[in-house]
Amino acid sequence: LDSRLARARSFDFSIDRAPTDRSRSGSMARSHSLLLPLAALVFLGQRAFIAPRTPGLRSSDARHLVALRAGGNSVSTGLTWPSPEAEAKLREVDGIKLYPTHAWTDQMKPIVPAFKDIGATPVVIGVAADSGCGKSTFLRRILGALGTEVSSGHTAIGDMMTVVCLDDYHTNDRAGRKATGLTALDARENDFALMGVQIEALKKGQAVYKPIYNHDSGFKDPPELLQPNKVMVFEGLHPIYDEKARSQLDLGIYIDIVNEVKFAWKVQRDVEERGWTEQQVRDDINKRLPDFSKYVDPQKANADVVLRYE
Repeated sequence: LDSRLARARSFDFSIDRAPTDRSRSGSMARSHSLLLPLAALVFLGQRAFIAPRTPGLRSSDARHLVALRAGGNSVSTGLTWPSPEAEAKLREVDGIKLYPTHAWTDQMKPIVPAFKDIGATPVVIGVAADSGCGKSTFLRRILGALGTEVSSGHTAIGDMMTVVCLDDYHTNDRAGRKATGLTALDARENDFALMGVQIEALKKGQAVYKPIYNHDSGFKDPPELLQPNKVMVFEGLHPIYDEKARSQLDLGIYIDIVNEVKFAWKVQRDVEERGWTEQQVRDDINKRLPDFSKYVDPQKANADVVLRYE
């Protein structure tokens, strides 16, 4: 493993600038002043992949710069979508379907007024990549470079930037996906309708009750109230996949990692954090490969920037 990681860190890094989606050209022009410094940080952020454990950043520091996992009061809804039990509890608010697998409480609405006007249209950025490709590490470096203070909670919220993990929009929890037999990469296991309208609402300066996927328990925790911020970053498997969500992005970034590097990084993460063996990691990658090729990798075609390691 150590030799593979050493070779992974020596891989060449390159940036491809993809043609800008015409539907986003107007919003990019309006957000030009903020996108310039953020674009510069994209180039700086490449070090997050080449050297994920830079000596200058202690692990204790990193805990305050990444999206925190949900709390310990995590309880399964016991529901799987679709099923007769879940369909009986489905409700709709303002034309938005609220799947009961998201653990909604009765008083929650998907879109609500914000606490305050932030004074400008938020810059919305999508960062797409396969699981274990360094999205969180990359964004941790950006948050650190901005020197932002991050509040405690499931989602990383700084004084100018909020980073949302799109795993929160998985329709089912871990047990539910075992029941359906689908992976989290499959579009059918993601609530793109809710994702799209909530990204749009945040860009309009509204607040949302956003679902939570608890990586520790594998359950869907009750949604959290999320306020708009100057920069809203949505990172995960599918930020550029769905047309509604994609149309809200001012900048779409795709992280493209060759399989050898991806395997080395996933082994490092999953062996340490999940107690997996290298063979379990390899089996998981091979199982997910068809869905990665079908649902995740095609996002490169619609990305504005592709960060590639070859």
